[in-house]
Amino acid sequence: MFGINNLNANVKISPANKNDLDLYHGMGVSFLCNATRKGFDLDFPKTLNVASATFASVVSQKHGGKIMERKKEQTVDMKKLQFIASLQLVESALQVCPDNVPEKIEKQYKIETERLKKLRGLEGK
Repeated sequence: MFGINNLNANVKISPANKNDLDLYHGMGVSFLCNATRKGFDLDFPKTLNVASATFASVVSQKHGGKIMERKKEQTVDMKKLQFIASLQLVESALQVCPDNVPEKIEKQYKIETERLKKLRGLEGK
């Protein structure tokens, strides 16, 4: 009898490419905006956490935690991926459903993106 492990053993795991990541991102922002809109009113930070955790989980499970970046396969740290996904989802939510994003989250987003810009600037030196 076939078990799940036997079926998965024959499946080649490929790293997530740009199209995969764009799809997962689009699904995440759609979930985030829909769940936090008027009528549903789910807690934005908790919903963001679920969306970003799901993003990282899919990359981990479907792609073995690997992504293609600059034509090179890379294994990503899931906590870092979830953090970056959170920032990217907030950025998109600010464009797609800005009324759903609490002011506190928007301020945190701006602080974190500035911090990352400074860190990237230091890495280039």
